Amino acid sequence: MLTLSKQSDYGLIIISQLKGKNDFVPLSELISNTNLPQRFLARIAALLVNNKLLISREGRVGGYKLAPGVQKISVYEYLKIFEKQISFLSCIHSKTRCRYEKVCKHKHGVHTKLNQIVLQQMKNVKLMELF
Repeated sequence: MLTLSKQSDYGLIIISQLKGKNDFVPLSELISNTNLPQRFLARIAALLVNNKLLISREGRVGGYKLAPGVQKISVYEYLKIFEKQISFLSCIHSKTRCRYEKVCKHKHGVHTKLNQIVLQQMKNVKLMELF
């Protein structure tokens, strides 16, 4: 089942904090505004920089700001940065056998199609449309 990891969630918080700001925002300000853990926030910000969603600058006037690429990325592409598997339904990629497997006649029909529909919609929606 699709559940956002803390990394995905915190990344969204960072992006929401930077939305509409033209200047670099120091990590200390992001921490102050969100009360999120510094080391974890720094790692997530670095991952967003590596994926061209944020721009970083070191120094006294440094910090983070949104990169132009953030406008082009879909919700699906954003989640792929943090999530190993993106699945709307837990049984699609499950390595364990479902206890209802013998009576479930719709796993490969309804579940697979529903999962495909949800993932396709995530690919169609731009990340910044969420804000």
